[in-house]
Amino acid sequence: MLKYRFPEGFLWGTATASHQIEGDNFYNDWWEFEQKGKVKNGQISGKACDSWNRYEEDFDLIEKLNNNAYRFSIEWSRVEPEEGRFDQSAIERYRAMLLSLRRRNIEPFVTLHHFTNPLWIAKKGGWLNSEIIDYYLRYVERIVSEFKDLVNYWMTINEPNAYAFMAYLYGQFPPQKRSLMKMLRVLNNMVKAHAKAYQVIHKISPNSKVGIAYNVIYFEPKNPKSFIDRKLTNFADRIYNRVFIETLTTGRFSSPFIKEEIPYAKDTLDYLGVNYYTRILMGLRMTPPSGEKSDFGWEIYPEGIYKVVKRFYKLTGKPIYITENGISDAKDEKRPKYLISHLIQLHKAIEDGVDIKGYFHWSLVDNFEWAEGFLQRFGLFETDFNNFERKWRKSARIYSEIAKNNGITEEMEKEFLK
Repeated sequence: MLKYRFPEGFLWGTATASHQIEGDNFYNDWWEFEQKGKVKNGQISGKACDSWNRYEEDFDLIEKLNNNAYRFSIEWSRVEPEEGRFDQSAIERYRAMLLSLRRRNIEPFVTLHHFTNPLWIAKKGGWLNSEIIDYYLRYVERIVSEFKDLVNYWMTINEPNAYAFMAYLYGQFPPQKRSLMKMLRVLNNMVKAHAKAYQVIHKISPNSKVGIAYNVIYFEPKNPKSFIDRKLTNFADRIYNRVFIETLTTGRFSSPFIKEEIPYAKDTLDYLGVNYYTRILMGLRMTPPSGEKSDFGWEIYPEGIYKVVKRFYKLTGKPIYITENGISDAKDEKRPKYLISHLIQLHKAIEDGVDIKGYFHWSLVDNFEWAEGFLQRFGLFETDFNNFERKWRKSARIYSEIAKNNGITEEMEKEFLK
């Protein structure tokens, strides 16, 4: 018996990123980073999941999941491997992918930038250099012009906050900088890039919906009674969660150290993509979470997704798509419960008036998880990286049933949320 029914027309999908699944992306900064042994165990992406050649196989799986949407990214370095030279054969391959999805009645959600930069962009200083914005806009204009007949939903940038933090503050992504000021400058440049891309896309394709995929962490003080813990929580939340999105609603970039009026950034969201995985407890002494954790060590906290979507819907007033939500779980022991518990929280938010239009599980298949290499397994389908075989996991079968029924049955809840 169906207990949690989702709205009619709700989109069910999975999400991936070009560098993580395609393979043989030789022309971006991550490929160079991998060759220097910067990834765990010296791993390199190599063929990744070989999805550049096996995309039809992936799309067959999406059909079997009863999904009606799919989020993936176009690899900038593949379509513009050298400054000003666009590779038409790569563009045609992406067109073939989009046509295949359309034939299957699967709605494509296309991300234009997902962590990687062409090597020639990196050599110009990357996102620290404001001149990069114009190069990015040229790329956006070309791609949207090529695919405006096939794509209704665009995401300008995936997780600009996570990218800026990991590449320019924590130093775990290329170019491995550790500077709060550089991180904020990158965030500022990405705000401007998004806002200008929003205008470019709407000029070419007026009826398109344009948003971003934004990583939101639910921060809480480790000790709510501690003044310092509360201050640290507010600081982390402000810089990581609020600055970027508030700029897109107010036109003011208001970080602790950089403040700027960017009027053209105001109201440049048609929808908000929320990527939610976990909660972090903030305090002077940071300790691992004591509750249930993923293989990545991230706390499993489904209540956080409810709190996050309530808050950001109030902030933006825009429809929300969950553009990533998932768990690293190689044995697939925790993923069924993770999936169902988070979806129940989303159903609760919908009942409470939040306009949530769709859910994209991260990820379709196990893939190359950035600095972790192939160690973290997020896929609904297990990937054998020796022969690229995709194998059904139990969670994939559960998700297929959820999408087919457009909801969660009472039996599922009883079985997995004991």
